[in-house]
Amino acid sequence: MRAPQPEPPIPGSFATPSLLAWIVNGKYVMSLPLYRIEADLKACGATISRQDMANWMMNVHARWLAKVHERMKVELLSHVRIHADETTVQVLKEPNREAKKKSRMWLFCSARCDVPVYVFEYHETRRKGVAQEFLAGWSGTLTTDGYKPYFNLGNPNIANTACLVHVRRYFAQIVKIAGGGAKAASAASVALEARRRIDAMFQGRLQVRRHGAGCQEGRPRRGVFVFN
Repeated sequence: MRAPQPEPPIPGSFATPSLLAWIVNGKYVMSLPLYRIEADLKACGATISRQDMANWMMNVHARWLAKVHERMKVELLSHVRIHADETTVQVLKEPNREAKKKSRMWLFCSARCDVPVYVFEYHETRRKGVAQEFLAGWSGTLTTDGYKPYFNLGNPNIANTACLVHVRRYFAQIVKIAGGGAKAASAASVALEARRRIDAMFQGRLQVRRHGAGCQEGRPRRGVFVFN
C-alpha cells in the first residue's frame, strides 16, 4: 500500500515545501541574492536557475504568504495598541518608475507586551492614506514618531502618543541652546525637567527588564516578519 501523494505547494512544480522554505529563508531572512543561492545549490549538485526561484517566490506569495499577511493584519487590528513607522527603500527595475525614486516600507506592529505581530507593507509614497487605509475602522492607541499625518488620520477613535525618544530630542535641543544642563537648571528650565523625567522613565524600563519582570501575557517572543 502507498499513501496518496500530498498536493504540491505549487501545482506542476517539483519545488517541495522544504526547498521553498529554504529559499525564502535564504533570500528574506539571510539577505542572500538569488544568484548566490543559485551558486550554493550548484555546489551541492542541484541546477536551479535564479529565474525559476524568482517565479517560485512570486507564486508562493500569491498562493500562501498573502493569506498569512491578511491573517496577521486581522490579528494586529484586534489589539488596542499599535506602533507604526516607515522608512525609505529603493527598488530597481520597478515598472513605470525610475530607480532613483525613493519608495517606502511601512511597518505596523504590536506593542512589546502583546502577542508579537509585525506587518510590513510596501508603498510608493509616504502619503497619509496608507496609514488611514490600514487602520480603517480600528480604535486604540497609536504610537509613532512626529510625522504629522499620523496625528491627522480623521479617526476620533485613535488616541495618538508620540515616541518618547523623538519627544526627548526637542527638549534636549532646547537645553543645548540654553547653554547646557547647568545653565538650564539655574533658570528652572521646563525643558530640562521634561528631559530628566523622560530619562527617568527610560531607566525604570531598563530596571524592569534586568529583573525579568514579564508583561500580562508573559515574556515577549520573537516576532514574525511578513512582507507584502
